[in-house]
Amino acid sequence: MKKLILLFVAAGAGFSAIAQVRGGDNFFAQKYVVDLDIPVGVLLQTPISSIPANYNNVAYQNIDKLKMGTGMSYGADLEFGYFIGLQNKIGIGAGIMYLNQTSTAQLDNFRVDYQSTDAKGNVFRQIVSSTGGIKETLNSTSINIPVVLKYKKRFTTRIGLSVDAGILYNIQMDNKWKTDATFDYEAAYKFSDNKSGAPTLYDNAATPGNNDWLITKAMYTRTISEGTVPGVFDSLRSRGYNVALGVKPGNNSGTVSYTTGSIGFILRPAVNVRLTKRMHLKLGAFYTYQSFNNKTVNNNLIDNMGTKYNSLLNTVSTSVNSTMGINIGLRYFIGIPTDKQFDGKYDE
Repeated sequence: MKKLILLFVAAGAGFSAIAQVRGGDNFFAQKYVVDLDIPVGVLLQTPISSIPANYNNVAYQNIDKLKMGTGMSYGADLEFGYFIGLQNKIGIGAGIMYLNQTSTAQLDNFRVDYQSTDAKGNVFRQIVSSTGGIKETLNSTSINIPVVLKYKKRFTTRIGLSVDAGILYNIQMDNKWKTDATFDYEAAYKFSDNKSGAPTLYDNAATPGNNDWLITKAMYTRTISEGTVPGVFDSLRSRGYNVALGVKPGNNSGTVSYTTGSIGFILRPAVNVRLTKRMHLKLGAFYTYQSFNNKTVNNNLIDNMGTKYNSLLNTVSTSVNSTMGINIGLRYFIGIPTDKQFDGKYDE
Protein backbone atom coordinates (compact mmCIF):
# COMPACT_ATOMS: atom_id res chain seq x y z
CA MET A 1 0.00 0.00 0.00
CA LYS A 2 2.81 2.35 0.83
CA LYS A 3 4.49 1.58 -2.52
CA LEU A 4 1.25 2.27 -4.35
CA ILE A 5 0.91 5.69 -2.69
CA LEU A 6 4.52 6.54 -3.58
CA LEU A 7 3.81 5.51 -7.17
CA PHE A 8 0.81 7.88 -7.40
CA VAL A 9 2.86 10.70 -5.86
CA ALA A 10 5.66 10.18 -8.40
CA ALA A 11 3.18 10.06 -11.26
CA GLY A 12 1.50 13.26 -10.07
CA ALA A 13 4.83 15.02 -9.88
CA GLY A 14 5.67 13.86 -13.40
CA PHE A 15 2.34 15.07 -14.81
CA SER A 16 2.80 18.36 -12.99
CA ALA A 17 6.19 18.82 -14.63
CA ILE A 18 4.76 18.03 -18.06
CA ALA A 19 1.82 20.37 -17.50
CA GLN A 20 4.23 23.12 -16.49
CA VAL A 21 6.16 22.75 -19.75
CA ARG A 22 3.00 22.47 -21.84
CA GLY A 23 1.54 25.51 -20.14
CA GLY A 24 4.25 27.67 -21.68
CA ASP A 25 4.60 29.01 -25.19
CA ASN A 26 4.70 25.62 -26.88
CA PHE A 27 2.52 26.66 -29.80
CA PHE A 28 5.55 28.69 -30.96
CA ALA A 29 6.92 25.39 -32.27
CA GLN A 30 4.03 24.71 -34.66
CA LYS A 31 4.54 24.22 -38.39
CA TYR A 32 1.61 26.30 -39.65
CA VAL A 33 1.11 30.02 -39.04
CA VAL A 34 -1.03 32.84 -40.38
CA ASP A 35 0.55 36.31 -40.29
CA LEU A 36 -1.23 39.65 -40.53
CA ASP A 37 1.20 42.58 -40.83
CA ILE A 38 0.51 46.32 -40.94
CA PRO A 39 3.56 48.22 -42.33
CA VAL A 40 3.66 52.01 -41.85
CA GLY A 41 6.60 54.12 -42.99
CA VAL A 42 8.14 56.52 -45.49
CA LEU A 43 8.33 56.25 -49.26
CA LEU A 44 11.42 57.23 -51.27
CA GLN A 45 11.20 57.43 -55.08
CA THR A 46 13.97 57.86 -57.65
CA PRO A 47 12.51 58.49 -61.12
CA ILE A 48 14.19 58.33 -64.51
CA SER A 49 12.32 60.89 -66.58
CA SER A 50 12.60 62.74 -69.88
CA ILE A 51 10.33 65.76 -70.37
CA PRO A 52 9.51 66.07 -74.10
CA ALA A 53 9.40 69.44 -75.85
CA ASN A 54 8.05 68.49 -79.26
CA TYR A 55 7.03 72.01 -80.16
CA ASN A 56 7.58 73.59 -83.56
CA ASN A 57 11.05 75.06 -84.05
CA VAL A 58 11.99 75.47 -80.38
CA ALA A 59 14.20 78.51 -79.80
CA TYR A 60 14.65 78.23 -76.03
CA GLN A 61 13.68 75.87 -73.25
CA ASN A 62 14.26 75.71 -69.51
CA ILE A 63 12.87 72.46 -68.09
CA ASP A 64 14.13 71.26 -64.74
CA LYS A 65 14.69 67.66 -63.73
CA LEU A 66 11.67 65.89 -62.30
CA LYS A 67 11.75 65.47 -58.51
CA MET A 68 9.58 63.17 -56.44
CA GLY A 69 9.22 64.06 -52.78
CA THR A 70 9.39 61.81 -49.75
CA GLY A 71 5.97 60.33 -49.08
CA MET A 72 4.05 58.12 -46.68
CA SER A 73 3.27 54.43 -47.06
CA TYR A 74 0.91 52.13 -45.23
CA GLY A 75 -0.81 48.86 -46.01
CA ALA A 76 -1.63 45.31 -44.98
CA ASP A 77 -0.07 41.93 -45.67
CA LEU A 78 -1.76 38.56 -45.08
CA GLU A 79 0.48 35.50 -45.34
CA PHE A 80 0.35 31.76 -44.73
CA GLY A 81 3.55 30.08 -43.52
CA TYR A 82 4.83 26.52 -43.22
CA PHE A 83 7.89 25.56 -41.17
CA ILE A 84 10.11 22.59 -41.91
CA GLY A 85 12.18 20.24 -39.77
CA LEU A 86 12.05 18.86 -36.24
CA GLN A 87 12.58 22.24 -34.58
CA ASN A 88 10.41 24.14 -37.08
CA LYS A 89 12.58 27.24 -37.18
CA ILE A 90 12.93 27.68 -40.94
CA GLY A 91 9.96 27.88 -43.28
CA ILE A 92 8.40 29.42 -46.35
CA GLY A 93 5.45 31.74 -46.76
CA ALA A 94 3.31 33.46 -49.36
CA GLY A 95 0.34 35.80 -49.35
CA ILE A 96 -0.95 39.09 -50.66
CA MET A 97 0.11 42.65 -49.79
CA TYR A 98 -1.77 45.92 -50.36
CA LEU A 99 0.04 49.27 -50.14
CA ASN A 100 -1.33 52.83 -50.27
CA GLN A 101 1.24 55.57 -50.75
CA THR A 102 1.11 59.36 -50.99
CA SER A 103 3.82 61.62 -52.44
CA THR A 104 4.46 64.47 -54.87
CA ALA A 105 6.04 65.00 -58.30
CA GLN A 106 7.46 68.43 -59.11
CA LEU A 107 9.15 70.58 -61.75
CA ASP A 108 10.56 73.81 -60.37
CA ASN A 109 10.86 75.45 -63.80
CA PHE A 110 9.15 74.92 -67.13
CA ARG A 111 9.46 77.28 -70.09
CA VAL A 112 9.45 76.66 -73.84
CA ASP A 113 9.71 79.25 -76.67
CA TYR A 114 8.59 78.00 -80.07
CA GLN A 115 7.21 79.07 -83.44
CA SER A 116 3.47 79.55 -83.77
CA THR A 117 0.87 81.38 -85.88
CA ASP A 118 -1.86 83.61 -84.53
CA ALA A 119 -5.49 83.94 -85.65
CA LYS A 120 -4.51 86.56 -88.27
CA GLY A 121 -1.91 84.31 -89.86
CA ASN A 122 1.08 86.14 -88.37
CA VAL A 123 4.11 84.07 -87.42
CA PHE A 124 5.37 84.82 -83.91
CA ARG A 125 7.29 83.45 -80.95
CA GLN A 126 5.05 81.70 -78.41
CA ILE A 127 6.38 81.64 -74.83
CA VAL A 128 4.78 79.11 -72.49
CA SER A 129 5.87 78.94 -68.85
CA SER A 130 4.55 77.57 -65.58
CA THR A 131 3.66 80.03 -62.84
CA GLY A 132 5.42 78.88 -59.67
CA GLY A 133 6.50 75.53 -61.04
CA ILE A 134 4.45 72.38 -61.62
CA LYS A 135 3.44 70.16 -58.73
CA GLU A 136 1.32 67.02 -58.71
CA THR A 137 -0.02 65.28 -55.62
CA LEU A 138 0.06 61.51 -56.01
CA ASN A 139 -1.91 58.71 -54.41
CA SER A 140 -0.57 55.30 -55.40
CA THR A 141 -2.05 51.88 -54.72
CA SER A 142 -0.31 48.58 -55.39
CA ILE A 143 -1.03 44.89 -54.93
CA ASN A 144 1.90 42.51 -54.51
CA ILE A 145 2.46 38.83 -53.87
CA PRO A 146 5.21 38.25 -51.26
CA VAL A 147 7.09 34.93 -51.37
CA VAL A 148 9.44 34.75 -48.39
CA LEU A 149 11.67 32.60 -46.26
CA LYS A 150 10.58 32.62 -42.64
CA TYR A 151 12.62 32.17 -39.47
CA LYS A 152 11.42 31.93 -35.88
CA LYS A 153 13.16 31.38 -32.59
CA ARG A 154 11.87 31.40 -29.03
CA PHE A 155 13.90 33.03 -26.23
CA THR A 156 11.46 32.62 -23.34
CA THR A 157 7.94 31.32 -22.91
CA ARG A 158 6.68 34.77 -23.90
CA ILE A 159 9.32 36.35 -26.14
CA GLY A 160 10.55 35.23 -29.55
CA LEU A 161 11.97 36.44 -32.84
CA SER A 162 10.64 36.18 -36.38
CA VAL A 163 12.24 37.27 -39.67
CA ASP A 164 10.71 37.30 -43.16
CA ALA A 165 12.89 37.88 -46.23
CA GLY A 166 12.06 37.33 -49.87
CA ILE A 167 10.63 38.74 -53.08
CA LEU A 168 7.65 40.95 -53.93
CA TYR A 169 5.91 40.30 -57.24
CA ASN A 170 3.78 43.26 -58.32
CA ILE A 171 0.41 42.58 -59.98
CA GLN A 172 -0.98 46.14 -59.92
CA MET A 173 0.42 49.68 -59.58
CA ASP A 174 -1.90 52.66 -60.13
CA ASN A 175 -0.98 56.31 -59.54
CA LYS A 176 -3.74 58.89 -59.19
CA TRP A 177 -2.46 62.42 -59.79
CA LYS A 178 -3.86 65.89 -59.37
CA THR A 179 -2.36 69.29 -60.11
CA ASP A 180 -3.16 72.96 -59.49
CA ALA A 181 -0.54 74.13 -62.01
CA THR A 182 -1.22 77.23 -64.11
CA PHE A 183 0.57 78.54 -67.20
CA ASP A 184 1.34 81.90 -68.78
CA TYR A 185 1.13 82.28 -72.58
CA GLU A 186 3.24 85.20 -73.74
CA ALA A 187 4.50 86.26 -77.18
CA ALA A 188 7.20 88.07 -79.11
CA TYR A 189 6.65 89.53 -82.57
CA LYS A 190 9.49 90.39 -84.96
CA PHE A 191 8.36 92.66 -87.79
CA SER A 192 9.61 92.27 -91.33
CA ASP A 193 11.26 95.14 -93.20
CA ASN A 194 10.07 93.63 -96.48
CA LYS A 195 6.74 95.38 -97.01
CA SER A 196 5.79 93.07 -99.91
CA GLY A 197 6.39 89.93 -97.88
CA ALA A 198 5.01 88.53 -94.62
CA PRO A 199 4.45 91.24 -91.98
CA THR A 200 6.19 89.21 -89.24
CA LEU A 201 9.12 86.81 -88.90
CA TYR A 202 9.92 84.13 -86.35
CA ASP A 203 12.69 85.25 -84.05
CA ASN A 204 14.54 82.03 -83.19
CA ALA A 205 17.32 83.61 -81.16
CA ALA A 206 17.88 82.34 -77.63
CA THR A 207 16.66 85.71 -76.37
CA PRO A 208 14.07 87.79 -78.27
CA GLY A 209 15.54 90.86 -80.00
CA ASN A 210 15.37 94.35 -78.53
CA ASN A 211 13.19 95.55 -81.39
CA ASP A 212 10.63 92.73 -80.99
CA TRP A 213 7.19 93.55 -79.70
CA LEU A 214 7.18 91.73 -76.37
CA ILE A 215 3.80 90.74 -75.03
CA THR A 216 5.14 89.52 -71.70
CA LYS A 217 4.12 89.98 -68.11
CA ALA A 218 7.51 91.47 -67.23
CA MET A 219 7.33 94.05 -70.04
CA TYR A 220 3.81 95.28 -69.27
CA THR A 221 4.50 95.34 -65.52
CA ARG A 222 7.25 97.88 -66.25
CA THR A 223 5.48 99.94 -68.91
CA ILE A 224 1.72 99.85 -68.29
CA SER A 225 0.18 103.19 -67.42
CA GLU A 226 -3.52 102.31 -67.36
CA GLY A 227 -5.45 99.23 -66.31
CA THR A 228 -3.90 96.01 -65.14
CA VAL A 229 -1.54 93.52 -66.74
CA PRO A 230 -4.16 90.71 -66.81
CA GLY A 231 -6.59 93.20 -68.33
CA VAL A 232 -4.12 94.03 -71.12
CA PHE A 233 -3.62 90.32 -71.85
CA ASP A 234 -7.38 89.74 -71.94
CA SER A 235 -7.80 92.62 -74.38
CA LEU A 236 -5.06 91.35 -76.69
CA ARG A 237 -6.45 87.84 -76.59
CA SER A 238 -9.89 89.12 -77.63
CA ARG A 239 -8.20 90.73 -80.65
CA GLY A 240 -6.74 87.43 -81.85
CA TYR A 241 -3.38 87.32 -80.07
CA ASN A 242 -2.55 83.98 -78.44
CA VAL A 243 -1.69 85.31 -74.97
CA ALA A 244 -3.15 84.78 -71.50
CA LEU A 245 -2.02 84.63 -67.87
CA GLY A 246 -2.70 81.96 -65.23
CA VAL A 247 -4.31 79.47 -67.62
CA LYS A 248 -5.52 76.30 -65.91
CA PRO A 249 -5.33 73.03 -67.87
CA GLY A 250 -8.56 71.60 -69.22
CA ASN A 251 -7.78 68.42 -67.28
CA ASN A 252 -6.13 68.53 -63.86
CA SER A 253 -6.36 64.92 -62.65
CA GLY A 254 -6.09 61.34 -63.88
CA THR A 255 -4.47 57.94 -63.38
CA VAL A 256 -1.19 56.51 -64.67
CA SER A 257 -0.61 52.76 -64.27
CA TYR A 258 2.92 51.39 -64.23
CA THR A 259 3.76 48.16 -66.03
CA THR A 260 2.96 45.15 -63.83
CA GLY A 261 5.19 42.15 -63.20
CA SER A 262 8.10 43.93 -61.52
CA ILE A 263 10.01 41.97 -58.87
CA GLY A 264 11.35 43.57 -55.70
CA PHE A 265 12.25 42.31 -52.25
CA ILE A 266 11.12 42.64 -48.64
CA LEU A 267 12.83 42.29 -45.26
CA ARG A 268 10.78 42.18 -42.06
CA PRO A 269 12.31 41.37 -38.62
CA ALA A 270 10.08 41.45 -35.54
CA VAL A 271 9.98 40.63 -31.83
CA ASN A 272 7.10 38.28 -30.97
CA VAL A 273 5.20 38.64 -27.69
CA ARG A 274 2.75 35.93 -26.61
CA LEU A 275 -0.81 37.18 -26.06
CA THR A 276 -2.45 33.75 -25.86
CA LYS A 277 -1.17 30.27 -26.55
CA ARG A 278 -1.91 30.59 -30.25
CA MET A 279 -1.79 34.35 -30.77
CA HIS A 280 1.37 36.46 -30.78
CA LEU A 281 1.92 40.19 -31.21
CA LYS A 282 4.65 41.19 -33.68
CA LEU A 283 6.58 44.45 -33.24
CA GLY A 284 9.37 45.26 -35.66
CA ALA A 285 10.54 47.01 -38.79
CA PHE A 286 10.28 46.50 -42.54
CA TYR A 287 12.04 47.47 -45.76
CA THR A 288 10.89 47.01 -49.35
CA TYR A 289 12.55 47.75 -52.68
CA GLN A 290 10.73 47.78 -56.02
CA SER A 291 11.66 49.04 -59.49
CA PHE A 292 8.71 49.90 -61.75
CA ASN A 293 8.74 50.42 -65.51
CA ASN A 294 6.33 52.68 -67.37
CA LYS A 295 5.33 53.17 -71.00
CA THR A 296 6.09 56.86 -71.53
CA VAL A 297 3.82 59.12 -73.57
CA ASN A 298 5.77 61.32 -75.99
CA ASN A 299 3.35 64.23 -75.80
CA ASN A 300 4.09 67.79 -74.77
CA LEU A 301 3.47 68.63 -71.14
CA ILE A 302 0.88 71.24 -72.09
CA ASP A 303 -0.89 71.92 -75.40
CA ASN A 304 -2.05 75.20 -76.88
CA MET A 305 -3.68 77.45 -74.26
CA GLY A 306 -3.96 74.63 -71.74
CA THR A 307 -6.35 72.50 -73.76
CA LYS A 308 -4.70 69.29 -72.56
CA TYR A 309 -2.25 68.63 -69.72
CA ASN A 310 0.06 65.61 -69.81
CA SER A 311 0.93 64.27 -66.34
CA LEU A 312 4.54 64.33 -65.19
CA LEU A 313 4.21 60.60 -64.50
CA ASN A 314 3.79 59.97 -68.23
CA THR A 315 7.39 61.11 -68.67
CA VAL A 316 8.75 58.55 -66.17
CA SER A 317 10.32 55.47 -67.76
CA THR A 318 11.52 53.89 -64.49
CA SER A 319 10.78 54.58 -60.85
CA VAL A 320 12.76 52.95 -58.02
CA ASN A 321 10.60 52.88 -54.88
CA SER A 322 11.88 52.11 -51.40
CA THR A 323 9.79 52.01 -48.24
CA MET A 324 10.91 51.60 -44.65
CA GLY A 325 9.33 51.97 -41.26
CA ILE A 326 7.65 50.10 -38.43
CA ASN A 327 5.61 46.93 -38.68
CA ILE A 328 2.86 45.82 -36.30
CA GLY A 329 1.24 42.46 -36.74
CA LEU A 330 -0.31 39.30 -35.36
CA ARG A 331 0.77 35.69 -35.74
CA TYR A 332 -1.67 32.86 -35.23
CA PHE A 333 -0.45 29.28 -34.82
CA ILE A 334 -2.50 26.48 -36.41
CA GLY A 335 -2.47 22.89 -35.20
CA ILE A 336 -1.80 21.03 -31.95
CA PRO A 337 1.70 20.78 -30.46
CA THR A 338 3.32 17.35 -30.81
CA ASP A 339 5.89 15.35 -28.87
CA LYS A 340 7.70 13.27 -31.48
CA GLN A 341 10.59 12.55 -29.13
CA PHE A 342 8.29 11.21 -26.40
CA ASP A 343 10.28 13.12 -23.79
CA GLY A 344 7.27 14.81 -22.20
CA LYS A 345 8.11 18.13 -23.89
CA TYR A 346 6.55 19.52 -27.03
CA ASP A 347 8.88 19.74 -30.00
CA GLU A 348 10.50 23.11 -30.52
